Amino acid sequence: MARHPQADARDAALTDLVETIEARGQHSFIASILVLEGKELQHAAGPHLPARYKDAVNGLKIGPASGSCGTAAFCGHPIYVSDISTDPLWAPWTEIANMALEAGLRSCWSMPIMSGGKVLGTFAIYHREPRAPTPAERNLIAEAAQSAAVLFSCN
Repeated sequence: MARHPQADARDAALTDLVETIEARGQHSFIASILVLEGKELQHAAGPHLPARYKDAVNGLKIGPASGSCGTAAFCGHPIYVSDISTDPLWAPWTEIANMALEAGLRSCWSMPIMSGGKVLGTFAIYHREPRAPTPAERNLIAEAAQSAAVLFSCN
């Protein structure tokens, strides 16, 4: 199935946003954006995530215990998982959690991308060590999600 040119343009702009946010963090983390289509998340941007991991999360169903991003999209508020290996939100997704851990991704913080009260997707930051976000990092991810919402509305 051919992709819509607007989706390609949107995804290119989202990739630019991800790379800008990673640079602001001095490349100490990996960021990604997933788009909500129906009740599933689809990969839109995350150039530094392993391809195998991106493929695994593509089509992830949202729900109350669907990892960081699936849960954030489901509940409409940020989810800060400080340790993927022990957090109960990742327990139902053992295979995907193991892929993340094998890729050196230990924590995942996800912010819903919202417009008009509607969840459009998620912006996530992965760190290579288990840890919670600082207040400045919480502000950064919120700012990134707001910027992504603007990009969604432009395309």
